[in-house]
Amino acid sequence: MADSFELRLIRAAKNVSGQYPYYSPAIVRARFRRNNNIPTMCINSSLVISYNESYVNSLSDENLEKDVLHEILHYINGHHGRYKNNTLRNILPFNIHNMAMDLEVNEFIKNFPKNGFIAKDFGMPKNKSYEEYLGIINRDMPQELKEIIKLGKFPSGELDMEGYDDIYLEILADLVNECERAAGIGGGSDSKIRKVKKRKYPWQQVFQNIIATKMTDITSGYRFRTYEKTNRRLVHFPDIIMPQYFDRKSKISLKIIMDISGSMGDNVGNMYGVMKSLVDILDLQIDITVLEVNTSVENIKHGFDLKKESIKSKDGGGTDMGAGLYYIQDEKMEADLIVVMTDSYTPWPDPPILVDKTVVLTDNPDDYDGPYPVYPVEF
Repeated sequence: MADSFELRLIRAAKNVSGQYPYYSPAIVRARFRRNNNIPTMCINSSLVISYNESYVNSLSDENLEKDVLHEILHYINGHHGRYKNNTLRNILPFNIHNMAMDLEVNEFIKNFPKNGFIAKDFGMPKNKSYEEYLGIINRDMPQELKEIIKLGKFPSGELDMEGYDDIYLEILADLVNECERAAGIGGGSDSKIRKVKKRKYPWQQVFQNIIATKMTDITSGYRFRTYEKTNRRLVHFPDIIMPQYFDRKSKISLKIIMDISGSMGDNVGNMYGVMKSLVDILDLQIDITVLEVNTSVENIKHGFDLKKESIKSKDGGGTDMGAGLYYIQDEKMEADLIVVMTDSYTPWPDPPILVDKTVVLTDNPDDYDGPYPVYPVEF
């Protein structure tokens, strides 16, 4: 059976991460989104790589890996912010800017395809910046580039500026520092053990991405196993273990263990309302159950009780998210995915249970000491 284009993209990202470990922290955060209205591939400032399905299918595995790296390099080189602040932004068309950006990043890709934009092919100097290449093109455009422009053979739009915000520059700076630590640049006795600040993302975005990814895995007939070793000081970025094919399903079974202890405060009701709206949109593919837990399972809602608009935290007592996990196991509840929403002030099952199904979303990652993959979020 031929690989699906989703599998090919994920495999390409994994291979690029192995070949270019410096960029691994960015690559493991990249997400893929199908958009057949674009000709090839492009990347936005949130590390979402959009792709044309037909274009992906036209590439060999090797060239697909090069294209994925190409998009990551646009991001790592800060091309979104640099384009926005470039003095020639309103003078030269975007395609010319894109051409200069390609000349900058393609120098870093081994054995780049012959039909790509390489500086030496146009008699231009190597290892110059996007701005330097743009200045050369603006002052004295090489004849070869003039011919390409005349024939309309610009590089495809590979920079998606939609949703760009200047806060991206701060996020990018943190990620570049993280890349340096991942590659062992700047000292350290063991480059494989990385002391990395756990950056938080809005929980709604993380929750939606996790569900969308799991739905793709389940309904396309593949399951991708990931594992992240966690402790209080160090983060090991998850790697992708090659998938195993199994019978596809039309729905996924989602169990949410909601921490309703007093320390969660008003976050509980707010999260419940947002989850309802997200799940309602994807209702045809999700069979959902919410377990409200403090030290025990207080309430269970199957398919969301539409008459109940919110849930509230409960003061007093303690917190034990393990109660929800034991309940799911003891009651033999079917679950493709279990999402635990907690502030981390909780014990966890010892020995661990349901590890292959469970992920944790928490706004206190520094206090998390459980055995499950953890996503630092903002509640």
